[in-house]
Amino acid sequence: FSVVNGVLLRPLDYPNPGRLVLVTSQFPTLGFDQFWVSLPEFVEFRDNTEAFSSVGAYRVNAANLGTDPPSRSVGALVTAELLPTLGVGPEQGRWFTEEDTRPGAAPVALLSWELWQRAYGADPDIIGRSLLIDDVSTEVIGVMPQGFDVHDQKVELWQPLTIDPATFQSRRGGHFLYLIGRLKDSVSVDQARADTSRLVEQWRAIAPQGHIPSVPNHQIRMDPLKDDIVGSIQQALLILQAAVVFVLLIACANLANLLLARAEARHREFAVRSALGAGRVRLLRQFITEGLLLTSVASLIGVGLAWTGLKLMLTVNPDAIPRSASVTLDSSVLVFTLATAVVTGLIFGLAPLLHLSSRLSISLRDGSRGTTVGGFRKALRSSLAVAQVSLAVVLVVGAALLVRSFVNLTRVDTGFDRAQLVTFSVVLPNSSYPVPRRVAFFSELQARLGAIPGVQSVGGMTGLPPNREVNANDTDFEHISPRPPGTDPQSTDQPAENVDYYQTVTPGYIETMGIPIIQGRAFEPADAGGAPVMLINETLARRFYPDRDPIGQHMKPGSSAALPWFTVVGVVKDVKQGGVDQETGTELYALADQLPRVMGYAPSEMNFVMRSALPLEAVASQIRAAVRDLDATLPIVRMQTMDDVFGAAVARPRFLTVLLGIFAALALILAAVGTYGILSYLVTERQQEIGIRMALGAARGGVLWMVLRQGLVLAAAGLAVGVGGALAVGRYLQALLFGISPTDPATMGVVAGVILATACVACLIPALRATRVNPLEVLRGD
Repeated sequence: FSVVNGVLLRPLDYPNPGRLVLVTSQFPTLGFDQFWVSLPEFVEFRDNTEAFSSVGAYRVNAANLGTDPPSRSVGALVTAELLPTLGVGPEQGRWFTEEDTRPGAAPVALLSWELWQRAYGADPDIIGRSLLIDDVSTEVIGVMPQGFDVHDQKVELWQPLTIDPATFQSRRGGHFLYLIGRLKDSVSVDQARADTSRLVEQWRAIAPQGHIPSVPNHQIRMDPLKDDIVGSIQQALLILQAAVVFVLLIACANLANLLLARAEARHREFAVRSALGAGRVRLLRQFITEGLLLTSVASLIGVGLAWTGLKLMLTVNPDAIPRSASVTLDSSVLVFTLATAVVTGLIFGLAPLLHLSSRLSISLRDGSRGTTVGGFRKALRSSLAVAQVSLAVVLVVGAALLVRSFVNLTRVDTGFDRAQLVTFSVVLPNSSYPVPRRVAFFSELQARLGAIPGVQSVGGMTGLPPNREVNANDTDFEHISPRPPGTDPQSTDQPAENVDYYQTVTPGYIETMGIPIIQGRAFEPADAGGAPVMLINETLARRFYPDRDPIGQHMKPGSSAALPWFTVVGVVKDVKQGGVDQETGTELYALADQLPRVMGYAPSEMNFVMRSALPLEAVASQIRAAVRDLDATLPIVRMQTMDDVFGAAVARPRFLTVLLGIFAALALILAAVGTYGILSYLVTERQQEIGIRMALGAARGGVLWMVLRQGLVLAAAGLAVGVGGALAVGRYLQALLFGISPTDPATMGVVAGVILATACVACLIPALRATRVNPLEVLRGD
C-alpha cells in the first residue's frame, strides 16, 4: 500500500495539480502516438490557446559539471513560463525571465536542492556563484525546493531554453519539447481538447507555410500530467495490491480457522464462564480483545518488515516505478495499517461466536458430537480451507505467467552478443569541442581503450541499445518518388519517409558488438576518406526495399538538397533499440569518421563498448585513466556491463515478477498451513471414530487414505475454483505479459501439479498421525 499510496494516490507536489496537462504531438500516419512538439509550435500554441491560463515547455538533457571529480547530472532546458505554470517558486534566488531565454543572454542556471547539497556542500553563498557547466561559466541564480522535479524525470539542473523567433521557420520540423499547461479554472480536459482541435484546424492561418499541426497527419494530444506519469504502471500496481489483499484474506481465513478451533477446545471454559454469570457481552469482549491482540502484535512486526522491505526494494530497483521518491511509510500508510489490523481483528476475532451461540446452552459434559451445528462448523472450516487454496491458485497462476513472461523477455534476441561487454559514455561540451576536435578525441580515446591489456576490440555508438529514445528522422530514398517541385521539405501534406533510429558509429562497432552482417559488408577503414556510405538493418531493408537488392541503393539522411546521397553497402541484423519487448524499428548506421567531411557534423556524445574477458573492476581504473589523460574535466557516465544495461531495460517486469512471486509463495505457504491445520484438528476431533475403526480391524493404510482423501478433496475443490478465478482475471494480466497467453494450458497444468503436491505434503503429517492412534487408549479415555 505504501507504493500504491505514493505512486497512485498521492497528488503531485504542485499547487492544484489536477489542472496540469501534458501536451504532446501525434503522428498517426507514422505510428507515433505521443511525440515531442517543435519550438515554433509551442510559441504558437501558447499565444493562441484559450483553454490554458499558462503553458511552459521543457526538454530533458544532461550536463557536465566542473566538480571535483567531474560529474554529469540530468538537466532540463525550460522556458520562462514553466515554473509559473507549475506554481512552484525557487527555495532561494529567482526563476528565469524572458530576457534569460533570448539569444545572447548571459548563461544562468538553477540547481536542485539535492545537487546543491551533494555537489556544492550546501554553500550558503551559492546564489551568484559561477560554475562550469558544459565547460561554460554559468551563474547560479536559484535553488529549487527539496524534492522538486518535472514530469518525474529526476532533473537536478535547470537552464533557460533559448528562443529566437528569427529561426522559427527553419526549426519547424525539429520536435524536441514537452509542453505542460495549466487549465483555466472553468475548463475541463475534454473542453481543452475541443478547443485545441479548433486551433489545429485554424493553424494554417497562424503559420501559412511549413510543417504545422493538421488533421489527420499531425495532431495535438493532451493527458493529465499525473496520468501520463503513472499510466504505464497503474494497472500493474493495482494487480499487486489485489495480490496483497488475497494474501491478507488467506491469512484471515487461517485466523478464523485457528480461533474456531480454539473455541472448540475451550467450549467447556465458555460453558463454565456462562454458568458463573458471564454474559454474552463479556465473552464477546474477550473474543474481540484476543483478536485485536493477535492482529496488533502482528501489525507491529509487519510494519518493521515493511520498512525493511521497502528500503531494499527502492535501493535495488530505484527506477522500476515512477514517483519512487514519494514512496514512504508515512502517516497515511500507518493509519491504513492500523485500520486493517482493527477490522481484521474485529471481524475474524468474532468467529468463535459461531461456536458460542450453539454451545452455551450445552451442559459441561460434552455430548454434542455429530449434531447439525457441529456439521455446520465443519462445513465452515472446510469452506475457509477451500477459499484459501482457491485464492492461492489465482496468485500462483499469475506469478507463474509473469515468470514465464520474464523468461521470454530475457531470451529475446537483441541482435548483439552482450556477453563480456563493458560500456561507458563520454560527452564533449560543444563550447570547447568543435567538430574536428570531437572526431580527433573519440578516435584517440578508442585507440587508447584498444591498447588496454585484455581488451579484444572497441567500438562506439551514439545510441545505446536495447532501450533508447526514438529519432524519427525524415529520410529521402532515391527510388521513392521525390516531392513535387516547390513542396516545403517539412510539409505534413507531403510527408517524407521516416526512419526510427539514426546510429552514428566508430570503426569496429559492428565487430565489437557481435552484430551479424546479413548482406554486403561492414564499414572499412577506407570509408573514412571515401564516398558516403551507410549500413541499414533488416527491418529498413524489408520496408523500403521489399522487391529490390538494397546493396548499392542511395538514401539521404534528411530532405535538404545540399546533403549528399549515401550508398548502402551492407545490411546488418536487427538490433533492439526501443525496448526488449517492442517491435524492432528501422535503423541506419553512419560512420562517425566520415560525417564531418561529407556533412560537417560530428556527435558530441559517444557510448563506447569494449569486449574483454576481464571483469569490469579490472578495466575500470584504466578506462578512467585513458579519459583523464585526454581531458581531466570530462566525467565518465554509466560505466557498466552490457548485462547490466539489459537488466535495466527489463527492470520493471523483473520488479513486478519478483513481488508477485513473493506474494504467491506466501499465499501457497499460508494455504498449505491452513490445510494442515484443519486436517490436524479434524484428526484430533475424530480420534474416537478412528480408534473404533482400527479396533474393528481397519488397516493403517485405509486410515491414511481416509485422511489424505479428505484433504485432497478440499485442495481439489479449491483448485477448481482457483483455476476458474485465474481464467476470469487473466485478461487483466494481458498487458503485462510477453510471449504467453493468460490462459496458457501448460502454466495451468504446472500450477495444478504444484498445488496438489503441496496439498499432499500438508495432508501427510496429520494422516500419519491418525495412523498412530492407539484404539485402546482412545476407548479407555472415552
